[in-house]
Order: sequence, then C-alpha cells, then structure tokens
Amino acid sequence: MHGRWGKRLLVTVAIEADDPAAVGDTGSYRSLDGLDRLHALCREHGVRPTYLLTYSAAGEGRCVERLTTWRAEAEIGAHLHPEEVPPIAADEAGVTTLRPRDVAPERLREKMRNLVERVTEAMGEPPTSYRAGFLDMTPVQAAELPKLGILADSSLGPLDKTREGYRYVRASMAPYELDGADPCRVGDSGVVEVPVTSVFRRPFPRGLWVAAPGRVRGLLRRLGLAELLRFRPAMASAEELLTVCRRTERMGVPAVLSIHSNELAPGTSRSVPTEAASEDYFESLRRVFAFARDAGWSAPTLTELAREALR
Repeated sequence: MHGRWGKRLLVTVAIEADDPAAVGDTGSYRSLDGLDRLHALCREHGVRPTYLLTYSAAGEGRCVERLTTWRAEAEIGAHLHPEEVPPIAADEAGVTTLRPRDVAPERLREKMRNLVERVTEAMGEPPTSYRAGFLDMTPVQAAELPKLGILADSSLGPLDKTREGYRYVRASMAPYELDGADPCRVGDSGVVEVPVTSVFRRPFPRGLWVAAPGRVRGLLRRLGLAELLRFRPAMASAEELLTVCRRTERMGVPAVLSIHSNELAPGTSRSVPTEAASEDYFESLRRVFAFARDAGWSAPTLTELAREALR
C-alpha cells in the first residue's frame, strides 16, 4: 500500500493573516506579496500547489484576485481557524488560538459550513480540500467533511505531538479513506486523509514508537533516538528537507510540505524575521522543488491525489 505513493510532492499553503506577535496588530495581510514569489517558483518547477484559505483570507480582495488568476495552476481549499469564523460565542471573543476540539459540536459544524460557503463565494466554486487549524482533526469534523463535499483532508500528523499528547500515533503515514467516527482509522467516508509529513531523523521502528507510552516517546526524542524532522521550511534546513524527501521516497509515502503564507515575506512571522531569513527560506523551497523535478516526482494537489486514491 505504502509503495504506491512514493515520489510525490504535495505543496500545501495555509493562507492566513500575518503573525500578530511579529507585526504588532491582528488581521493584516502584508505577507501576500510573498505568494507571488512562491507561485512563480511552483510554476517554474511544475508544482501544482494547494492553497488553503482561512475565513479572513477568503474576504481579502488582494488574495482572492491572485488565486482567481492562478486557478488553472492550483487548487483552492479551506482552512479552519475557528476563532475567526461565525458564529462566535461570547467565550470565543478575542481568542486567537481556538482549536476545533474546544468548540461545541453544533457550533463547530456551523463554522465549517460558513467557512466552505465563504470560500465558495470568493472563488466561484466549492472547495474540495480541507485542513483543520492547529492540525486538530476531530470526529465531529471527520463526520461533517463528506456532507460539505470535501474529498481530501490534510490535518493529521501521525508522528507529531499535540496538546493532548500523541493523539494521531495510530494513523497511517500513507493516504487512506477516513472513518467518520475515528479519524485515525480507515473507513468509507469518501474523504481521503493525506497526512502531513514528519519523519525520524534516523531510522527508528515505527511499531516501537506506536507501542511506547507518551512519556517514553518524549524521552526518546530528548535523547535524540527518535528525533523528528518536520517537512516545513520554517522548521528545517534545506538539507533536512531533502532528507525528508529521500526518506519518504524509500518509505513509499508522499512528501506533504506545509507552508504558512505569513512565512513568505520577511517580518510577517516570527520564523522568518529578516530579509536574509526569507532568502534562505525560498532557497530551501527551490532546492526541494528542483530535487523533486529532477528525480521525476509528480507534484499534484490534494484533491488530485485523493481522486486517485478513491479510484
């Protein structure tokens, strides 16, 4: 099963507001100019990115104008940050890091519907891909996605620690059809999970990682025995990103790259604070894209891969 999915690069871009801690205010989109540079790089290397729109981004005219122009070269999906999507309860007002699991189920469903409607209105067609904010996929969302016409989700990080611990550790690292009651289990919902990519820096038995208690996993990581490399240019060097590419190729799973739009311009995120850091960031992307192109990889969108999985 895993071998089917090797040599695939999926570039996912969460389009969201600039980091308030970096720019000093909330709701700004100064980083949008960086999207132009990213898209040109994707076009140069034959990469078809998936742009995942938050509620506020779908209302940002400059963003919608760009994405409308690029529609034939990319996919436009939806990205849920519950704190900015109505209905907003009294206890949610002013919260900047609201996770889906902290929202009452019926209100969460309504937020999901409103997000999809907003993206549909902005782009003229409904989104078919989705990502939960903070990679916080829940059974409520998994059950609602097929009702919204979503075909591809990319919210689970099987190796990553969440606020609640290693919640997704049982999930496959290869694409699979979600179960509506348990997102970590294979089901028949018609929605394909395309997990975000992390790998062990050095080979480590996945079975041992799954079986180990959470505190043991933490100890293994601190000792460097099970150190993770995340496929994020904001969290890894160019060489580390290429290591991830080679590791996923050997494992036969896709390499799902995670980008946040506020990382695409200097000073609009804490992870890319300067011009020099921005140049390093784009050079890392260039090297990953060139590696994939030269090695004969494909670079589909989330929904393109999901449709292949469902055939």
